[in-house]
Amino acid sequence: MQSRVYQADWLDQLSTGVDFRIKKDAELADTIAVRAQHLRGHDRELVLAMYRDGLPATQIARVGNLDPRQVRRRIKIALARMADPVFIFVLTHKSGWSTTRRKVARSIFQAGLSIRQTAESLDLKIHQVRRHRAAIIEQYESSCHQNAKRSPDRNWRYPK
Repeated sequence: MQSRVYQADWLDQLSTGVDFRIKKDAELADTIAVRAQHLRGHDRELVLAMYRDGLPATQIARVGNLDPRQVRRRIKIALARMADPVFIFVLTHKSGWSTTRRKVARSIFQAGLSIRQTAESLDLKIHQVRRHRAAIIEQYESSCHQNAKRSPDRNWRYPK
């Protein structure tokens, strides 16, 4: 199966002021739905329900017995996490990392857990989780410096 190439321009247009009342652009909704496949936990289901299935927040809230404001807030947080360039870096580079670093990356950058929650869920010390997170961010920043020397490439591929 050949991987598709996506333009990352929608990341530049995404802000924390997402208005859920406005009809969503179909291409943007498809891109968000593809990225949401890499989220973890309940946030994945919420984003997919809104952007893949086209359900409004009130209907999603009704199904899950939640407050619609809570649903909108969790979706905004998940969208901000997906718009973070480190999220894509983790998806494309985690295959070369140790098992522990992959688990930490999934927990922090894909599931959105805090360092303390990650340490508790993986049975690690907070210092270990902090070191792995710092190493991931350092790798990302070094790759940005290398990419800055050559022309910027706004295309990315999902890992196979």
